[in-house]
Amino acid sequence: MNHRRPLHTLPFLLLHLLLFQPTSAVDFDFNNFNSTNSSSSLFLYGSAAVESQVLTLTNSNTFTIGRALYPQRIRTKTPNSSYVNTFSTSFIFAMAPYRDALPGHGLVFLFVPFAGIEGASSSQNLGFLNRTIDNDPNTRIFGVEFDVFANQEFSDISDNHVGIDLNSLTSRFANEAGY
Repeated sequence: MNHRRPLHTLPFLLLHLLLFQPTSAVDFDFNNFNSTNSSSSLFLYGSAAVESQVLTLTNSNTFTIGRALYPQRIRTKTPNSSYVNTFSTSFIFAMAPYRDALPGHGLVFLFVPFAGIEGASSSQNLGFLNRTIDNDPNTRIFGVEFDVFANQEFSDISDNHVGIDLNSLTSRFANEAGY
């Protein structure tokens, strides 16, 4: 019995290979944090800490920065290609000010090509960038900001918005935050 494919199916196979790029998935799920799983699953920098199974990025001191980074590199592009991989995420967070302390400005879900908090400033810079590297195309930082202040210097649309940031805190796209 001959199981050879007819020659006319070859163009469809080639088209399939060209249209559907191979992808790889990175899945992780944190339902809570504790000192044993967070230290091996996340890198904590600055003021970031795990307290009572909750990841906190700042503390009651003013002008603090904290970052929690996933320790493995997540590929955002196919090597030697201009094809950018898609991603999706969902998470739940709360921004709650400390009593009798200045409130924070917000937080950023970010992709950075390096570990640590170097090059970041607190307050209106959200621990994301600083004035000297803001809008520098060599920074190669992508972020989704959840901002609760309207900073004129970044053309914020309101004091409660979500913005897409590429190498800058001036959002490329922004929308009101809400349910």
